[in-house]
Amino acid sequence: MLEQYLKSNLAWWDEAVGVHVNADLYDVEGFRRGRDSLTAIERDELGPLVGEGTTLLHLQCHFGMDTLSWARRGATVTGVDFSGKAVAQARRLADDVGLSRRATFVQSDLYDAPDVLDRQFDVVFSSWGVLIWLDDLERWADVVARCLRPGGVFYLAEFHPVVMLIDDGEHAGELRLTWPYFQGREPNRWDEQGSYADPRAQMAATVTYEWQHGFAEILTPLLGRGLRLDYLHEFPVTLGLEMPFLERRDDGWQHLKGGRDDIPLSFSLKMTKEAR
Repeated sequence: MLEQYLKSNLAWWDEAVGVHVNADLYDVEGFRRGRDSLTAIERDELGPLVGEGTTLLHLQCHFGMDTLSWARRGATVTGVDFSGKAVAQARRLADDVGLSRRATFVQSDLYDAPDVLDRQFDVVFSSWGVLIWLDDLERWADVVARCLRPGGVFYLAEFHPVVMLIDDGEHAGELRLTWPYFQGREPNRWDEQGSYADPRAQMAATVTYEWQHGFAEILTPLLGRGLRLDYLHEFPVTLGLEMPFLERRDDGWQHLKGGRDDIPLSFSLKMTKEAR
C-alpha cells in the first residue's frame, strides 16, 4: 500500500506545480522582480548563518523559490524534490532570475537523497508542510544526518502538530481536537479538489495521503543521530493553510479567529551536528 500512497501523492504534486506557479500565494512574478519568499521567522533565525559561500541543501524544495531566496543571500544551494515537474520548474526559475550557476536542483525520492548527492552541506533546510508527506521519520533523520557535515546546522520551520488536530469541519469555530495525535503508520486519506494555494483549482489528481507526526517522533530520531538541539520555538501564527478557524491579519500571518493567540500554530527548530 505504501507504494500506492506515494504514487498518488506524486501525481498530485506533479499537477500542483502548474497550479502553484500561477497562484497568488506564491507570487512568482513578484519573486522574479526580487521578492524574498522566506518568512520573517526563517530570515531572522537562519538568515544570520547563511551567506556567501554557505552550502545549503533544501529538502522537499517544490519548485525552488525558497531555495533560490537563500541563493540570493550568497549561498550555493541544492534543492531536492521527488517531483520531476517541480524540479524542471525550479531550474527554469533559476535561469529566469540569473541564479543557475549558484543553484542545482535534483529529482530524487527524499530517502535516496544521500546516495544521489554523495556529499555533505553546511546547512540542511526544510520548511512548511513537509513532514506530513513522510511516512518514516527514522529514515528522514538518517537523510538529515548523512547530508549534514560535522558542525553543520539543520533548520526546520513547520506547522505545529496541534494545528493538524483541530476540527476543520462543522465544529471549526469551537476549536475541537478531533484528529489523532498518535496516528501510527496508516495515513489519513483525502479526496478533494483544489490545493492549499488555490482551493478553486480543478485537478485530475485529487487523492492524497498524509501522516501526522508528534514532537517526540520528530526530535528523537534526530537526537539519536548526533544532532544537538539548539532551540525549539513555538509561534501563534502560521501561513498557507486553508482552514476555517484561521484569519489573515495585517502582519501578513494567519492567526486564530477572534483575536486569539493562545494556541501554537507553527514551530521552528535548529540543531547542530556534533563532531564525533
